[in-house]
Amino acid sequence: MNPYLIGFLVMFVVSALAVGGMLIVRRLAGVETLKSFNEVAGNSFQVVGTFYAVLLGLIVVDAMTSMSDLRWIVEQEANAVADIYILSRGMPEADQKKIQALTVSYVDTVIDEEWDAMKNGNVSTKAIVQMNSLWNAIIDFKPVAEDQKDIRQMCLDRVSELGDNRRARLIESAHGVSTELWTVLIIGGVLTLSFSYFLGLSSVIGQALMTVVIASTLALNVYLVFLFGYPFSGAYCVQPDGFIVDRVIFKMRGSGKGDLHDMKNIDPRELLKSRGKI
Repeated sequence: MNPYLIGFLVMFVVSALAVGGMLIVRRLAGVETLKSFNEVAGNSFQVVGTFYAVLLGLIVVDAMTSMSDLRWIVEQEANAVADIYILSRGMPEADQKKIQALTVSYVDTVIDEEWDAMKNGNVSTKAIVQMNSLWNAIIDFKPVAEDQKDIRQMCLDRVSELGDNRRARLIESAHGVSTELWTVLIIGGVLTLSFSYFLGLSSVIGQALMTVVIASTLALNVYLVFLFGYPFSGAYCVQPDGFIVDRVIFKMRGSGKGDLHDMKNIDPRELLKSRGKI
């Protein structure tokens, strides 16, 4: 479902419930009684609202920052795989073909299997095996020429970087917004919104509009936490864009078309539009 539509529905439902609660309190307590609370309730509401707004803002910013960092981790992992594939060209043919086959299969497994598995906090066993095989292939490679020693060392550096970023990605996929944090967010939001019911305005329409603004703001911010708190699922989840570009590069170089001129003609925007088709 469209995330904008979901956001509108969340805002509408929360606002409707909030206005309903406000009308019930006005009917039970009476407008005149609520007006007598205005001065004290108004000052207290500012304090409570400010504390909750700071908490909610920090959580939203933290979730957005974590997703941004995760995108960088995925890009670095994909870059390391591509570097290993390209560096293997300086190895003997047998080692070159073995390492290139492992990098290609690893990228395919990450895109086709592991990315969907991470939505449920799982990993691909096949990708783990391929990663270990890639480590072993580079460690077992014995240089026969002086320049191959440098290539081996660079490949070791890249596979180490690949492993570090892979572990970081998998750890992030196993975490989301904790139950405790959701409990604090929801209870805090309900209490903050309920506190506004102690304010009494002569105009029921005016108070209803005020309640809608408060409820909509809280609901949309909590919805942002939901969107950015689960980086591998949802409308704005992290995509394997770097690995998709790797797949294209591997195909071009494997077909003998991977020269500098051809690489310059790659349009990243077209690659990202064709997710799942490459």
